[in-house]
Amino acid sequence: MRIHVGRGIALAAAAIIAFAATAMAADDKSATEKKAEKKPPSVCVGLDLTACGAKAECFWKQQITTKQGKTRKAHCRLKPRQQMAKKAV
Repeated sequence: MRIHVGRGIALAAAAIIAFAATAMAADDKSATEKKAEKKPPSVCVGLDLTACGAKAECFWKQQITTKQGKTRKAHCRLKPRQQMAKKAV
C-alpha cells in the first residue's frame, strides 16, 4: 500500500497560497478605498474677501511671491484649530 504524502502536502500548500492571495487582495482593496475617500472642501474654499471676513472660522491670506519667484494668489483659508479654540475660551 502506497501513501502519497507529497500530493497531500502539495494540495495543502496550494490551499494556503490561495487563501493568502485572497486575503491580500481584500486588504489592498480596502486600502485603495481609504485613499479614494476625500474630505469635503472647507467652508472657506472659493469665498471672496468680504464673504471670508464675514465667517468667524475663515481668514484672508494675502497674495505673496515665494523665494523661487512663484506667485500665490490671495485666497480664503480655514483658521488653525488652536486659534479658534483660544477665541472660544
